Amino acid sequence: MRVSLKKFIDLIILHMKLTPTILAVLLFFSCFTYGNQKVDIDSPEGWAMAFMTSSVQNLGQMPPHSVNLRDISISAELSSIPHLTREQQKIGFGGFKDEDLNKSPAFGRLRASFGLPLNLNAEISWTPPLQINGSKPDGLWGAALSKPLIDNEKISVGLRLFLLRGGVIASVTCNDDKINFTPYTPQNPVGCIGESDDKLQMDHEGVELFLSFNNSSAALPWISLASSNIDNSVEIDAPLKVGREIATIYSSGTIQTFSFGFNYDIAENWILNAASSYTPLDAQRPNDTSGNDNFWNVRVGLTIRY
Repeated sequence: MRVSLKKFIDLIILHMKLTPTILAVLLFFSCFTYGNQKVDIDSPEGWAMAFMTSSVQNLGQMPPHSVNLRDISISAELSSIPHLTREQQKIGFGGFKDEDLNKSPAFGRLRASFGLPLNLNAEISWTPPLQINGSKPDGLWGAALSKPLIDNEKISVGLRLFLLRGGVIASVTCNDDKINFTPYTPQNPVGCIGESDDKLQMDHEGVELFLSFNNSSAALPWISLASSNIDNSVEIDAPLKVGREIATIYSSGTIQTFSFGFNYDIAENWILNAASSYTPLDAQRPNDTSGNDNFWNVRVGLTIRY
């Protein structure tokens, strides 16, 4: 009887020792929120990803033109990113939570093109990882292959295949403004205690058809129509008062973009590029914002040919 009583007492002591450990482990894992979600491209979250992808879309800087083998050109491009209203930035929780989408007002990239056989022009592009207002490009690069199809005295028609890989890291869920307010107040409803480390992946590939109007002047006007298949995701990593939110939201679809612009020969082998692009987008929001959810920007660039 004494042995049984001793074993019983030992079991109670062991249980008392293990219980705090088990509780600590359970509390540790309960402080982390995990989740994966697939949303439509016209949902508030899907629209936001498509809008941001449109701002970095790897569109052509000029129409495809005849090239010689080993022709080389280097160019730089800067494009605008439209400012979104507060209502448009309500994309979290299906359109009810404010997010910080107004980061950089502009996007830039560097390009290099190389002449290939069969009158093909190969292009690579890269965006330097410069941090602006809490956002920074992350491995953002692109590639393209273009070729003129028709070229006569009046018009030129060309085709360009393109892709882009990479994304941007930004404090969208929890920005520096929200963490200045007390958690779970109207200004900080989810309880942010530090800036989030959110990554938006903006992969896409597509085709662009160009029509340019040949003339004897130094300016060459052109228009183009592009169709892109986008495959977006955003990885949320937000420190909260009760733990950490770790989630991934996916969206995919097709967007069309209409562009018009001109190239101007400012000097021998130096070309000024200017264009504007329009991408129709739609967002199904719980509340009507009475705003324009389409994407429209302007682009300027400078090209030197060798």
